[in-house]
Amino acid sequence: MTSLPSYQEATARADWLGFAAPYIHSADYHALCLVNRHFWKVFAPRLWIDILATARRCGLPPDDDLIWWFDFAFVKLGDVRLSTRGLARILDLRDFANECYQFATDQNSRFLHSLHMALKLLPGINVLLLDNHTEIDPNSLVNLAKTHSSPLLLSISHCSTQLPGTFFTSTSLQKLVYLDISNLPGSVTSMLQPSLLPDLRILKLACRELDDATFVGLAELYRLRLWSLDLSHNRLTDSILQPLVERCFPATSLRSPAHFQVEGKLWASGYGTAIHGPFEFIDESPFSGSFSSRERYHLDAPTYDAQPCLLHGHRQVFRSDGRSALRSDSVDGATRVLSHQSTNYHVEDAYRNSRGITHLNISYNQLSASGVEKLLRTSNGQIEYFACDSTPIVPPHSSSLEFWPSGSLLHGVVGLSHVFRPVYSPNLRSLRIHHSLVTNIPTLTADGFSALARLYIAETCILFRVDKAYPQRFVPDMNPRLSSLTLTCIPRRSVGPLIERLLHFLKLLSIQERAIFEVKNSAGASSWRSPGILRGLRRLRLEFEPDNPGKDTAGGEDLDAEQLMNSGEKGFSFFEDESLHSTRPALEAGSRSARRLGTDGTRATNVGAEPSRNNKEFRTYRDEWNGCGFELQVWAGPLQPDSNPIINEYRRLVLNHDSLCEGVGPASPDQVLAGVPEKSYVFHTAWRAALMPPGELPVPALQDVTGMRDVLGALKEHRATGRAHYEDLQCNRKDGTIRAPPGAPHFFWTGSVEVST
Repeated sequence: MTSLPSYQEATARADWLGFAAPYIHSADYHALCLVNRHFWKVFAPRLWIDILATARRCGLPPDDDLIWWFDFAFVKLGDVRLSTRGLARILDLRDFANECYQFATDQNSRFLHSLHMALKLLPGINVLLLDNHTEIDPNSLVNLAKTHSSPLLLSISHCSTQLPGTFFTSTSLQKLVYLDISNLPGSVTSMLQPSLLPDLRILKLACRELDDATFVGLAELYRLRLWSLDLSHNRLTDSILQPLVERCFPATSLRSPAHFQVEGKLWASGYGTAIHGPFEFIDESPFSGSFSSRERYHLDAPTYDAQPCLLHGHRQVFRSDGRSALRSDSVDGATRVLSHQSTNYHVEDAYRNSRGITHLNISYNQLSASGVEKLLRTSNGQIEYFACDSTPIVPPHSSSLEFWPSGSLLHGVVGLSHVFRPVYSPNLRSLRIHHSLVTNIPTLTADGFSALARLYIAETCILFRVDKAYPQRFVPDMNPRLSSLTLTCIPRRSVGPLIERLLHFLKLLSIQERAIFEVKNSAGASSWRSPGILRGLRRLRLEFEPDNPGKDTAGGEDLDAEQLMNSGEKGFSFFEDESLHSTRPALEAGSRSARRLGTDGTRATNVGAEPSRNNKEFRTYRDEWNGCGFELQVWAGPLQPDSNPIINEYRRLVLNHDSLCEGVGPASPDQVLAGVPEKSYVFHTAWRAALMPPGELPVPALQDVTGMRDVLGALKEHRATGRAHYEDLQCNRKDGTIRAPPGAPHFFWTGSVEVST
């Protein structure tokens, strides 16, 4: 929350020039500084705060970067008054002189010398952005203290030189609040020293080949000091989850039964396992399970604390009321704050105080979807921004993989929608996640199949099974406190289900917008006694994968076109005997197919199971939790065949394969909808093994692959049609000053839709 103004600030007369300054073109700043001292005080800081950006806005072409810079640093800068030079705060080289040095070693040396000269003459610089400059030697930053005040922000990602061993011990860097050392060669073990970087709050370690042991050392060292951590593109596994939760999150939980009627509440059974964590169930109210409470859009009431400082000097953790702005950990957001360019933040309160991690990026590691679920379940609920672009559905060494077709993997977050609800994640405001959270369509990787063939299989036979296993997809009203959602890894081609589900999600956003609109305009909503209203999801970003349809269909990478055209087989069926119609040779995967189908290649039966086991609906499971042994009855499936083929497959796997009787945990809301008894336990390893169709993956027909639709084109057409309908309704209204209400009949969502390809 932003700090209140002082008495003098609150009672002082507003300066008209300060109000006008943001609307004046930067090219006029220099002339305005010459008017008088008052104008100089207003416009000189704007002119000098980011000198390279100012030069670019004033017309400096990229080809002249070095010529201008050398003249500025070596000739002109020394003649400027110290009071003026002291106004500079940012030295941003990210888009400056990126290509001028590549073919001249002497230019590199001169550029480094000019950089040192500039830092010596600009004592107020506290933000250094040196990304993508491979010629910069990090050793030169170690000795900045002799000539330069200590920076608060340093970003040096994508540089080619390894950081020296003395880098983190340099006295010039000990005041850093933000540090980005992503995409650099070498290890980060030199950071594992006590008393280093005491003010560090934002740390970005993407693409550093970080392993579990090194991360545990970092977590042990920094504990609750960091509130933003980027661990993407590393080699981390599910083994880091327990140390992460224990060391980087406070003990105080944000989850409370006070919101039971709207969100439900958690009920702990008192048991657990080391792999799953504590066993917890969601107790649903009459409205929470359907996300239909009339109060779901209300802001939380204000929280008052008689003891604001607890937990060894750290502020006591409270659930966000949903009103305050999300604290930005991006380099641009941190630059605005730490350079004092923004007056809406107080650096001490907003950036230096930390209560543990609230912003976390774990994309592209070896953490599994079950690990992501465990993280969000066992942390205290304070995560505000979470990013997981892609993750395998099962851990790399899971027993489930032995029963999947050879060389095949599934990536996504299917079955995890419940952990993004406020009952688990009450503070979540911004989410970056694999699109399967909304579509239920995982990303398939399989040896020998083209990209289009994999997309087709994922949208047909695999989607059918995923929908049966996890029928509840994420919808906007699951968490109205969420304001920004980014869906990643979206394919550009679709058979149809992907397009339909993305369009349906946009329709649900429009329905949510209409519901919030009606709550705001309802009787009594304008009263000062009424609670504030959430804005709902207002930003949706869709990130697409590259589109290369010709490459997949022209070469016949994985299928014989003539054979497919003559066979008449599509290679896919929704029925239980789908594996028997596969046209793909299965030479390598005979053993895996036999395990899944049975030793004789037929459907799995209970021949190998004990007779007593066939007549029971539950299996006894024994384990230890907190030093005490316990015994549970785990659901093994119904005695009679179920209408859900996943449940039948789950029972066959549990009865015939003891290696799959692992991953015991409470049944999720998804699984209860699929047919699992409420408040029961299941073998999650066996349940996930049933996601893949038995036998080898079916080969799609060539005409099916080549006839796939363009997802982005369909989305653009849908948005254009909805916008036209919405504008027609607006034009036909008698009072043109009042906008047409959202929702039906146009279902055009007025929030921000961004697309990245």
